[in-house]
Amino acid sequence: MKDEIQAKGIIISAAPQGEYGRRLVLLTDKLGKITAFAGGAAKAGSKIIGAVRPMTCASFSLVQGRSAYNLHSVDVIDAFGELAFDFDLSVLAMYVLEAGDYFSAEGMPEEEAKALLNLMYVTLKALREKAQEPELIRHIFELRLLVLQGEYTLVPGYAEKEETTKIWQKCISSSLTSLYDPAFYEGLDTEEFEQNAGQLFARQVNHKFRTLTVLRDL
Repeated sequence: MKDEIQAKGIIISAAPQGEYGRRLVLLTDKLGKITAFAGGAAKAGSKIIGAVRPMTCASFSLVQGRSAYNLHSVDVIDAFGELAFDFDLSVLAMYVLEAGDYFSAEGMPEEEAKALLNLMYVTLKALREKAQEPELIRHIFELRLLVLQGEYTLVPGYAEKEETTKIWQKCISSSLTSLYDPAFYEGLDTEEFEQNAGQLFARQVNHKFRTLTVLRDL
């Protein structure tokens, strides 16, 4: 038998596979983005039936197959189930997953995978805790995505208000532990910040995210 691989990660998407199985897309710290099959996950009495949902952060036990991995067990770290009860927050949470899917790949360097995972995790926590207004969380997340992907090209100093520029500079360079701290953004002109961050992300990322379309239609 092949050895089991232990990897931490987040479930990006889940879809039915056969009568009781689930086809999962995971972003993991060690393997990057992978497809994993959870046989019998939807059967009554399954030990993992509640743990194979999108947004679940967990430690996964996997065995490599020919074209995908087989999921043997899940040790849940955080499931973010509360976000499902707020439509706007749940859509933004799905956007975090969609963006993680877009910017990740199988076999990506472990350091890059961990950085993306950590950013997604703290962003989902910020949404759940309502650390900032949802739209501000979204734009902070996008700015840090650009930094991670090496797509950040804007020279700080764009803003009309000096305080906005200072906070912008802190946002792109701070540790993740303080990224969504309310005290971090005191005095911020959120309209100016969000407008400039949104324009930069749209210019640097030539991709239409489905979840953002849902938000715009509301």
